[in-house]
Amino acid sequence: MPKVSIIIPTHHRPHFLQRAIASALNAGSDVEVIVVDDASRDDTSSVCRSIAGIKYIRLDHNQGTAGARNVGILASTAQFIAFLDDDDLRLPGSLDLQVAALDRNSAAGFVCGAMIMADQDGAPTAEVLGPTWASGDVFWQLLELDFPVLPLSVVIRKECFSKVGLLNTELQGIDDWDLFVRIAELYPVLVLAEPVGIYRKPTASSGQLSSAQAQHLSRAARHLSCLLELPRVRSLAPKDRDALQSRALNRIADTLLWHAREATNKGSYKFAVNNVVSSLWIAPKRTLTHVTYRNLGPILFNQKLGASNLDH
Repeated sequence: MPKVSIIIPTHHRPHFLQRAIASALNAGSDVEVIVVDDASRDDTSSVCRSIAGIKYIRLDHNQGTAGARNVGILASTAQFIAFLDDDDLRLPGSLDLQVAALDRNSAAGFVCGAMIMADQDGAPTAEVLGPTWASGDVFWQLLELDFPVLPLSVVIRKECFSKVGLLNTELQGIDDWDLFVRIAELYPVLVLAEPVGIYRKPTASSGQLSSAQAQHLSRAARHLSCLLELPRVRSLAPKDRDALQSRALNRIADTLLWHAREATNKGSYKFAVNNVVSSLWIAPKRTLTHVTYRNLGPILFNQKLGASNLDH
């Protein structure tokens, strides 16, 4: 039986997929690679069938990333679960490193490491992103979106899914955050400083799922009220729950405004407008008094932007 199952959902990206699979196979010494083809209509099937040493599952109907990951979890046979998007890469030996950490800490629900950022061509940049908090109880940091972690950087103890359930397929774009919060409520989390993968960073116009930032963070703001019903949160005094919610919404607004400023500097005005409008809806007071909003407001709303600009 393999030690870790790494699940790669894919849809219409065979040009990235082969590299992702190769990186997964080289990431550990006892790895089960499961590729879940989310109803692709191109040559993804033939590409996968030509690669030895992987388990290939093709879905007849598109189920989205969370649904495809759930299919992979149910088909897995290992003690630990890892996720890899088809345009990202795992670093050699990284799965062995994380599995060893979980073996040493049997109470931990998952372990996460740092990620090397890459441009749209997959070339690494100088940026490395990872949690700065120490291992242990990170439930509150995750709940307040103050714990930067993505599926690429995580290895999960499979038993966690029997306690908290699978990914929520109704939460497109934030299903991973929801899962990590639910696991962290019950289990301690391990944090490694070492990079474990290379993440292809989305841009405003890249078409990646994660590039629809305003939509996803607005969904996170709405879903926060559901997570506030978790038992550990319900145990707080009402004023403390309200303060927690306010901090989380303000953090979401700050994130949207920061990326709006970055997008404006690059001429991606439609992305910036969407972010600012969402920030106003999520945390109006915070947004209206934020220096970034005061600087961007005249650019995005008081100037006449041509239709061609708004299409960028």
